Amino acid sequence: MNERIRHFRFQGGFTLLEILVVLVIATFLFTLIPPLFSGALPGVRLKGTARDLVVVLRDTRSQAIISNSEQTLHLDREKQGYRIGEGKHTALPEGISLRMQAHADETGLDATQQSIRFFPDGSSSGGQIILQGGNRSFLLDVDWLTGTIRIEEASNHES
Repeated sequence: MNERIRHFRFQGGFTLLEILVVLVIATFLFTLIPPLFSGALPGVRLKGTARDLVVVLRDTRSQAIISNSEQTLHLDREKQGYRIGEGKHTALPEGISLRMQAHADETGLDATQQSIRFFPDGSSSGGQIILQGGNRSFLLDVDWLTGTIRIEEASNHES
């Protein structure tokens, strides 16, 4: 019986001190990690918005080719969003701004609205859309000849 008590007494386990050390380390990590994630979220949201807008531009170009008719994407700086043709306005997420540099022969509807037209042959009126959020920006370049859309992170001096 004495042997059984001794065997039971020396089974492995954690001491109170070890558990307290683990809890202190876990508390320290939980206080440090959320600020790291919150700092990264605006950049992730901006990149996602840029990718979404590229999809919309490509879809608008495809619709022009499929329907054999001109399709237009309207960009609205005042409302910070866009719409296709006479469709519903889609707003950009808060904290993300939009501006466009159109080619010289393209005029917007007014100072706050500009558009990119896609033609049935796949070409476009062209232009560059700049999405900016925080200290990052993305450049969406629409080629006038082919209508293809490129996306790249813009350097600080371009934004």
